Amino acid sequence: MKDKTIIVSKINSKINKFYDKAYGKKHILHNLEHVKWQFKDNPFYKDSNFSLVIVEDENKIKSHLGFIPVQLKILNETIPAIWHVSFYTLDEFRGKKLGTKTIELSNTYGDVSMVLSGSEGTKKIYTNMDGKDLGLLNRYIRILNKNNLEKYGNVKINIKNINMHNSNVGKLSRVKNLNYKYKEFWNIVKNRYPITVNRTEEYLNWRYFNHPIIDYHFMEFIVNDELKGFVVIRLEDNNEEVKAARLVDIICKKTYDVDIFNHIITYCKNKVDFIDFFCTGKFYQEGLEDTGFIKDDKNELKIPTVFNPIDFNRRQNMNFFYSNNRKNNYKIDLNEINNWYLVKSDSDQDRGN
Repeated sequence: MKDKTIIVSKINSKINKFYDKAYGKKHILHNLEHVKWQFKDNPFYKDSNFSLVIVEDENKIKSHLGFIPVQLKILNETIPAIWHVSFYTLDEFRGKKLGTKTIELSNTYGDVSMVLSGSEGTKKIYTNMDGKDLGLLNRYIRILNKNNLEKYGNVKINIKNINMHNSNVGKLSRVKNLNYKYKEFWNIVKNRYPITVNRTEEYLNWRYFNHPIIDYHFMEFIVNDELKGFVVIRLEDNNEEVKAARLVDIICKKTYDVDIFNHIITYCKNKVDFIDFFCTGKFYQEGLEDTGFIKDDKNELKIPTVFNPIDFNRRQNMNFFYSNNRKNNYKIDLNEINNWYLVKSDSDQDRGN
């Protein structure tokens, strides 16, 4: 029977059987509301199908790939790009280049394709496409309850307790919709980030405000009645052992970095045991260090990256690789990771489970 590589038009029993075998019955891909939000309602995906690619024959699906279209800002240029996610080939069909077929079809939707937390198999395919592995994202942690973390992790955290500093500059408040001057703010502040996802109003509404599962705390930072930044926080506080605040996105005018981080700490201090923040680049390094965040790329603090439930077996760091599918020339080095600003809410790294 001949294999077909196709874009998925509907979620049926055949694809659900594949999800059972590949991921198990409790995986988020069994949540149709999530699948529709991620792979169909995306404002940058204009097709009527789902942004899912499969290789199948008459009897079964053999390989599967999701892709998330975004606009990628490269200096003053905006290009179509995609995140590759949910990439899986059943064991008995590996080594037959089925994964390559799914990637090749999905790449017709983006000039650049990207992966966060990719496997060695995905990395190999990217390498064969002249893709580049740019290494790991930074992970910064701000400890708020050292005693509880030491007790939970059964480790001694050799840092001094850090005093809290309340900022008297500006106000950080949770909002339910975007500031009416957001577009004006983004057009100015985006120049701080040479390569990043274009955070249009449509993108932010889809990614955070209209998320079907996660209750994001979208906070705007106002100074003298002007928008100077925003931060998106996900509280993971259902665990009795350790409670976390995931800082999944932040955009801020550089002058106010220390102020916004101090406000974030104040907002979270009585809610959780720690805050963490994954990012590329050095954009916030000074502000993070000045407000007591510790860089912990090697997970020496033994603080889990995965909650719901807590899981130390899952990868404790995030890698990043990309492919310049059209071999276009840009006025900046795409191979320099510090030119990129990526965060945990990019790709599908911050999801329901």
